[in-house]
Amino acid sequence: MEHAFKVDLRGIIDLLSNHLYADPSVFLRELLQNSVDAITAREHLGAAFEPAITALLHRAEGQLPRLEFRDNGVGLTEAEVHEFLATIGRSSKRISEARDTFLGQFGIGLLSCFMVSGEIEVTTQSAAGGPPVRWLAQADGTYTVEILPPQEQLQPGTTVILHAREDTDFYFEYDELRGALLNYGQLLPYPVHVSDGQQYEHVNAVLPPWLAFAAGDISKREEVLAYVKRELDLEAFDVLPLGGEGSKVSGVALILPYSTQSGSRQWHQVYLKRMLLGNDARNLLPEWAFFVRCLINVEGLRPTASREAFYEDDALSAARESLDAQLRAYIEQLAQRDPARLEAFIALHHLPIKALAIENDDFYRLLIHEFTFETSTGRLKLGEYVQREHLIRIVTNLDQFRQIAQIAGAYGHSVINAVYTYDVPLLRKYTGIMGKELEIVDAQSYAMTLENVNTGGLNEFLARANQVLKALGCEVTIKRFAPAALPALLIVTEEQRQLGDIQAAREVADDLFAEFLDEYEQEYQLVRVSQLHLNLDHPLIQELLHVQAPEVFSRLVQMLYVQAHLLSHQPMRSQELGLLGAGLGDMMRWGIQVARQETLN
Repeated sequence: MEHAFKVDLRGIIDLLSNHLYADPSVFLRELLQNSVDAITAREHLGAAFEPAITALLHRAEGQLPRLEFRDNGVGLTEAEVHEFLATIGRSSKRISEARDTFLGQFGIGLLSCFMVSGEIEVTTQSAAGGPPVRWLAQADGTYTVEILPPQEQLQPGTTVILHAREDTDFYFEYDELRGALLNYGQLLPYPVHVSDGQQYEHVNAVLPPWLAFAAGDISKREEVLAYVKRELDLEAFDVLPLGGEGSKVSGVALILPYSTQSGSRQWHQVYLKRMLLGNDARNLLPEWAFFVRCLINVEGLRPTASREAFYEDDALSAARESLDAQLRAYIEQLAQRDPARLEAFIALHHLPIKALAIENDDFYRLLIHEFTFETSTGRLKLGEYVQREHLIRIVTNLDQFRQIAQIAGAYGHSVINAVYTYDVPLLRKYTGIMGKELEIVDAQSYAMTLENVNTGGLNEFLARANQVLKALGCEVTIKRFAPAALPALLIVTEEQRQLGDIQAAREVADDLFAEFLDEYEQEYQLVRVSQLHLNLDHPLIQELLHVQAPEVFSRLVQMLYVQAHLLSHQPMRSQELGLLGAGLGDMMRWGIQVARQETLN
């Protein structure tokens, strides 16, 4: 035996208000949509009339406000009222062969009015003839249908009457009503009027300038930028038209004036057949284009039931691919015609642009030389760098770069600090596409290129210096290197850095956690972890070779170590801080002693 489903209308209304629609004000969008579709259907009949949609707000002393929403569209017959208004999910648009020209497709829009009103009253006159019909529905799921006396002067169309509830009268205030109608219906092709008997406005009398700009009127560019600043409080870096002949998408892309990150929340004002769907249609643009915000009207895409997003289908994929190509073309045009603006654009949005370059070889070839990198000889565009260097030297650790940068420039080497997002894959890709050799260097391997010194006569000096720094896990060597003004260079290995982090953590750890840190520390202490290279070409080192006083010698070696430690930007442990304080104290005392001696003499 077959049984029919029973529908709990209260449950459906709760579903609409709490799960399907994000904002109760969408009831106005649904009313607009029904009116636009009704007018479109009447136009298909070939009738000559002046389309109009009107919202009338009525207020009486001591009573809640009432809204009349009128259109002069095709209307409904009695049979159509029963079939389409009283059957959830049945849309009158299904009877038309021209369904693609309609906004609504789901047959649930009118129910959204129950989110703000306890009943819905619909009076309608069909363009096909017959008497007018009144349909009155209650939120409990009951409705009545009344055939009204024929009226010769009654024109085709539909009027929806809603009575505000005490908890929803906010949506029936004139300014709120006008603002919502402007928000949803600003682009509609039919005039939308709103009045409360004292105030009146034709809300879509003036179309926004971006429509004309998207259609090819480039003279509207400054108007669009001014409009965006005034209406959206956004001073866009640039604006470009989107669309083209045969495209399902028409609008503008606004280049943001500030940097953004991948995955950041995007807003796009998206219209379907010139009706606003919402400001959060995330699946329309390519993922990499998070530096743009769009004002877009689409045709031929399928909205979800809430009409706040689109179905993932072939049409949406094609539209997304079209937008992807147009945004890429914009960047390519900047590269060819306006290098200065391209540089400013990359400075703002380097992350998404670099991500796109890694993904697309043609785009990579176009822009890779425009990307700027931090090097040991200053910030350089890669194009400048590869002209100066026979190979690309990169460092992938910031601490290592800081150590190398002190001497690389003096030897005429430029080393790239490739520690930032996308730097390494961009530079590795350069080898494959452009054929330039790439070398990853670190402080230890770089120190091996320093000029060795015959230490035959310096063994005693090195033994004394190593004894001073033994407790710090540092080995002393003698080298010659540039710049000559640098007395010492500290090379800290990754093991030393890890050990330093462990020791710093142990100083603030409780007893339980300190036991675990002790075990890790013992592993790293088995390795000779750092080297202090003294520069034999520096006058101070030449004088240090002849210092015999143990106390003075020890303090000078310690201070050279601390100075090199600071220059390499290594974090200061309690040991280094203690040496720094003690060394400065000794230096001041020695200075005072010299001053006293000079006074006595």
